[in-house]
Amino acid sequence: MEKVLMKIGEAVSPPFPPSEFSIFVWNVYKGQKAHIFSRDFSKLGYGKDFILLQEALVGEDKMPTIWKKDFAAYEWHLAQSFQYKKDQSSTGVAIGSPYAPKAVDFIRAKTKEMFWLTPKLTLFNEYDFNGTKVLFVCTHVLNFVTIGAFTGSLYEIAEKISHFNGPVVLAGDFNTWNLKRFMVMKSIFRDLKLEHLDLQDDGRFLKLDHVFVRGFDVLDARVHHTVVSSDHFPLEIKLKWTPPGEPSKIILP
Repeated sequence: MEKVLMKIGEAVSPPFPPSEFSIFVWNVYKGQKAHIFSRDFSKLGYGKDFILLQEALVGEDKMPTIWKKDFAAYEWHLAQSFQYKKDQSSTGVAIGSPYAPKAVDFIRAKTKEMFWLTPKLTLFNEYDFNGTKVLFVCTHVLNFVTIGAFTGSLYEIAEKISHFNGPVVLAGDFNTWNLKRFMVMKSIFRDLKLEHLDLQDDGRFLKLDHVFVRGFDVLDARVHHTVVSSDHFPLEIKLKWTPPGEPSKIILP
């Protein structure tokens, strides 16, 4: 697959988001539970300022149909991990928003998944918040690899973020299915002053999906733990823009 980045739709909202904005994060399981996925995605994603997806699927007009129908004002950017030979559909990480990014980039993990030999990608979208650059990072981290390869892939993400001095939102599926992976993840991003969010209503047995922020006040952070249209629960975050020079703080009730 030669072309990694794909764009669908055009943003139609004002140039920059409001001071308080919402984020929706979900590994959508390639929309395999189609009979209930479309309903849940449209309902839960409605009105969100930024939607960060893992295992997004483009092909057979599935997700693009939902995006164009129920999110017509959004601009979507997808970093394609690989294509299926059968129907040429592709899957990867995606960010959708009614606000157009000023820059879009990606990195591909140097190590591939064992057995399937598929790559994992991380998408970097830079937005203008009334003159301040803000970085949104959507990732799907390696799963079936050694702890060394897992750690190395996180350092690849961290290295790219380290060149950005402004506010950051980092979210996605980190495949932290044991304590060692979880602690490695927190340590690496703590060094970049990224705050790991503890989520309300968190009924997950395995906590694979996470959100980190820098430069924002956190108004709400929760898990939709009753949704069964994917093998991951969606995360919903509400943030408040913190002007330059003021420290961000966690202000959850």
